[in-house]
Amino acid sequence: MHRRAAFALLLLALGCGNDRALTVPGVGPAPLRRLSNTEYLYALNDLFPGLHPVLPPLPTDNSVSGFENEVNAQAPSDVRVARFEAIAHLYAAAATQDATAVAAVTGCPGWATPTQAAACATDFLQTTGARIFRRPLTVEEEAHFTQRFTSWATAVDFSAAVQLTLSAMLQAPQFLYRAEPADVLASTTEPVLPVDGYAMASRLSFFLWESIPDDELLRAAGAGQLETEDDIRQQAARMLSDPRALRLAWDFHRQWLALDRIMNDEHEVRTSEVDAAWTSTTQASALRESRMFVERSFTDVGTLGDLLTSRRAWVNNEMARVYGVDGPATADSWREVTLPAEQRAGILTRAAFLAGYSHRGGTSPPIRGNAINLRLLCQLPAPPPDGVDLSIPMPDPNSGPQTNRMLFEARTTGSCQQCHHSLNGFGFGFESYTASGAFITAQQGLAIDPSGEVNGTDVDGTFANAIELSTLLGRSKVVHRCAAQKWIEYALGRTPTSDEAAIVEEIGSRFIDSRGDLRTLLTEIVASQTFRLRKRPTP
Repeated sequence: MHRRAAFALLLLALGCGNDRALTVPGVGPAPLRRLSNTEYLYALNDLFPGLHPVLPPLPTDNSVSGFENEVNAQAPSDVRVARFEAIAHLYAAAATQDATAVAAVTGCPGWATPTQAAACATDFLQTTGARIFRRPLTVEEEAHFTQRFTSWATAVDFSAAVQLTLSAMLQAPQFLYRAEPADVLASTTEPVLPVDGYAMASRLSFFLWESIPDDELLRAAGAGQLETEDDIRQQAARMLSDPRALRLAWDFHRQWLALDRIMNDEHEVRTSEVDAAWTSTTQASALRESRMFVERSFTDVGTLGDLLTSRRAWVNNEMARVYGVDGPATADSWREVTLPAEQRAGILTRAAFLAGYSHRGGTSPPIRGNAINLRLLCQLPAPPPDGVDLSIPMPDPNSGPQTNRMLFEARTTGSCQQCHHSLNGFGFGFESYTASGAFITAQQGLAIDPSGEVNGTDVDGTFANAIELSTLLGRSKVVHRCAAQKWIEYALGRTPTSDEAAIVEEIGSRFIDSRGDLRTLLTEIVASQTFRLRKRPTP
């Protein structure tokens, strides 16, 4: 049978078809979700700590909203299924590379009789197997894998049986997809249903840790201690204090602000003279610096305002050169510094953002301004009219010296002004930064004007530079509500429905009331009924 067709049949057998749900205020659909690449690799890392086989690359996760875990963009492909198969084989082989490894993964060193073989298989499936499936195996699943295990052990040997069973389980839909049991549907006709304890453990762990539940979550699920709002809040507090929560902090902000745009091929070099020192290794350093900043901001302060205004940074020799500060002598050494107050304020004035939203040959106020509208204000831009010149405006040799701002102002007058009023209003605020993110005060012998105007928020008005802009955005309720909505989208793997609008509004209000505390926001999300409940799907 074709591999993709086999996947579909197995998923239907699990009761995980499309959730064409009834309309119930406050609760949206709970469609079947495949593990994103990030979740998949973290899950393998946590299942098999210390094992690092060289893996073939996975196909890029598709995205419409900007997030890699978006359920509507997770259709399987032949290439992905083949890579899952190859990676399962590699991890299974690494986990059974010698007798000590086999004993560790199974809990038993082998057997001498068929009875001992069956007992060993049972122990293996009830421990390692349950961690892979993130719940105890059903009677049917245990019988199926026990039969295969003992058959392989008889035909080959004990080690081969363990390896082949591991490989099979790592390719199973129960591992690759977050399947929520459908058996609860038969016990009630209520339109809104509680989520099974083990499914809730997975909802929590894949959101807050981007990986599988730990033993404590699985224990709580089995004991019925993930059923109430208080249960969920207690677990959230524990999980957010765990270092694994830093995975979430970085991956959300990386995707929300598209910080890894900096790694696109177009940003590998910079052609302007002022940015000649930029190289492909500077790309990676810029992204790493942003990760260190985001993680420490989340750990030490944990507010949206700090993310947008803090001057703390971590630099190696390349980032020190970009930021114009003293730094280590090599690319491998990193040092904490405080960036100049008149030059930097938060993530929007860091190299990954500034260079990622630039052209190879220079800056682009509309691109940077659109990033603010789209990412921080949740405002979708109107598409440019047909035939509009989207290239970088070039100076007229007969017009004398001109700054980049002058060129873009001349390009976006007349009929373009309606849309560009907002884009340029934000984008001009970043004109003090080159296409590499270096701070400058003049172009072509002329002073740069980095002033601009905020529109469409509760803090509308003019600002003098990107420092003032970041401060305004950091205290804007509109920005906080947009950030809350994006966090909710990330938690659910989908855009909230109109039925959930009241909950989204309430979570946004609590986030504002907490002065932008991210742990408060994340706790309110997992404690909400849209996260804790599911709709009954229609037949």
